[in-house]
Amino acid sequence: MTSPRATLRVLRLLIKGSFGRIVRQAPISALCYQILLPAAVIWFVAFLDRGATPRARWPAIAIAGTVWLLFANSVNYGGMVLWDERRLLRQAVVPAGLLLAAAAVVPIGLFGVHLSVVHLALLASSFPQGGAPVKTLLAGGMAAASGLGLGILASRLTAFRPDFALALPKFLLASLVLTPVLYPLSALDGVKDAWCLANPLCVATELARAGISSQSEDLPRYAVALACALSGAILCWGLFTLSARSPSFANDHA
Repeated sequence: MTSPRATLRVLRLLIKGSFGRIVRQAPISALCYQILLPAAVIWFVAFLDRGATPRARWPAIAIAGTVWLLFANSVNYGGMVLWDERRLLRQAVVPAGLLLAAAAVVPIGLFGVHLSVVHLALLASSFPQGGAPVKTLLAGGMAAASGLGLGILASRLTAFRPDFALALPKFLLASLVLTPVLYPLSALDGVKDAWCLANPLCVATELARAGISSQSEDLPRYAVALACALSGAILCWGLFTLSARSPSFANDHA
């Protein structure tokens, strides 16, 4: 039986290795994909919108974009680590749960960086401050839980269909299009209420906007509670696939 102190030591090493694999080994790539490219997309979409001034438009896109990036990073760098590090799992050196816990810290850390950049930009702008920051944290919890759960499920599916790993970026891009990140929630018009009840990210992005502005749009009744339940269910489903009585995850990738 491994002692808690040894487990924490291994966890610290895994967290350090996870950050090193993403940031230290490719700092230019991390800077481009995590900071420069999202900033360029936000600037481009904000200036295309003729119905609102850029100063009033970009914060809503930026804060919603940070939540979607947390979701996407939780899939790519969180749950999919079980596929990326399948050789390590095959050797049965590190439990899948411990590796997953270490990997989950990476998207959360990146989320903190993105939030810091957005809030620094807000301080330097004339955007009226308001909203409840706790709503942004709740939105982040939804995005992280659903992304991590879907990442685990994606890694299991990739074990049976390796080509799925190549299609995963397309599914994530589709989730960006189907989630009101680059456009307001009101653009969904008649399907807004139904889509908010079906897509947890729809609720998460609007909650994030409510975290920086008191002028966010109203969500349907029970939408927040249902989104929390759906996000938790997705995460539990993914975790269940690791604990269910079946061939071990390492053997699935042998």
